[in-house]
Amino acid sequence: MKLEQRGSDHLDFVRKGPIYQIFPDRFARDESVPADRPLVPWATEPTPQNFFGGNLRGVASKLDYLSSLGAANIYFNPIFRAPSNHRYDTENYLEIDPLLGSGEDLKALTADARARGIGVLLDGVFNHCGKTMPEFLAAKAGDAELAKLFHLYPDGSYQTFGGTDFMPKFNTAEPAMLDFVERVLRHWHEFGISGWRFDVPYKFEPGFMAALRERVRDLDSARYFIAEAWNEWSFADNFEAVQNYRSGYRILDYVHKHAADAEDFILDIMRWGKTWGDFSVLPNFIDSHDTARFATLVEGRRDSWMLGFALHMLIPGVPVVYSGTEIALEGVNDPGCRATYPTELSADQRSALEFSTPWMHLRGTSKALSHGGIEVIELKNHAMIFERAASGQSIRVLVNTGYRDELLNADVSGAWLDINHKPVELGFTVPQRSLFYRKNG
Repeated sequence: MKLEQRGSDHLDFVRKGPIYQIFPDRFARDESVPADRPLVPWATEPTPQNFFGGNLRGVASKLDYLSSLGAANIYFNPIFRAPSNHRYDTENYLEIDPLLGSGEDLKALTADARARGIGVLLDGVFNHCGKTMPEFLAAKAGDAELAKLFHLYPDGSYQTFGGTDFMPKFNTAEPAMLDFVERVLRHWHEFGISGWRFDVPYKFEPGFMAALRERVRDLDSARYFIAEAWNEWSFADNFEAVQNYRSGYRILDYVHKHAADAEDFILDIMRWGKTWGDFSVLPNFIDSHDTARFATLVEGRRDSWMLGFALHMLIPGVPVVYSGTEIALEGVNDPGCRATYPTELSADQRSALEFSTPWMHLRGTSKALSHGGIEVIELKNHAMIFERAASGQSIRVLVNTGYRDELLNADVSGAWLDINHKPVELGFTVPQRSLFYRKNG
């Protein structure tokens, strides 16, 4: 199987480098923004309830850092007014949560980010809202028009997201919901954003997204929509991309669990790319705010983390780096994966950053990686050779995640760069637990 290279178009702003995911309450705090609720000290263990006070001005103060990583876009978890620290229970879709700052803070952030070549993607929660949303309270109190936006029952109960009573479900079969979501998208378009990630859109009514796309086709900020997706993608016809967790699972299987050999790994990666179509804008996740940290999933094994991070940058698609993944931050699933980004890095974290930064830069500067297809040269057990090529550039990758050296039919002798980008000379075998690459053009 072979994937062909992709052409350049209006989505090159996505292809050009990693997406950096930020959970807003936990990345960086600027003390000039007043706190409207109690905060815990920055390094406190996260819980489902506590607030740390990360804000937009704090993110703005870190833009030079994000630029130094080669980030092409920031993906924010929800930033609109909400009572929880995760903000998936939106109270007001047209207002920045006061703990995060103001609309002017967002405008300043998107402008400063754009000056560095970084776009901003927002998280839209349109399957459900929070139970403190005024429209929901009015609907419960008897407003017949607003009641159409929800699923209310005569006994006062209502349909929820996932059985959580603090998240009432919207009625996306109601035409007024199209008006509402369109108004939200047009409002935030004026703040300089570049695109949206949609929360649980697989629960939308059929036809809702197609109608929404038609309404907002004039907006540049509606040119890139990502659908939350886990294992099933067929619902996402009206999205440019889905969250590709499949690649992260397979990287973990290949580099650490050994539940996949080289053939399992690369053929699955290629098949999913072919299934989606434009694999070059498919965001690949190895972890997120909804999963355990990758460093935890590999049980603290630095060799597995290094191999996995490098492959995350080398396979087709757009690598998403959840803030802290680049320093091998650990954490079990929610709330452990939502810890704060350290204000001071440990020696191990600095070492991880020294490793990850060149890989992110390679992904952001290589046309072969941003637009290239992929061709498998040879597979044997946990060893493989593949090549990515586009626009006269190519990168050939040689990797062996197994615990024994492998002799391939292909001649691998000669000059390579190792996983730390150092020149090495190989003989006839591929050493165990290793990765090498060669660039041309």
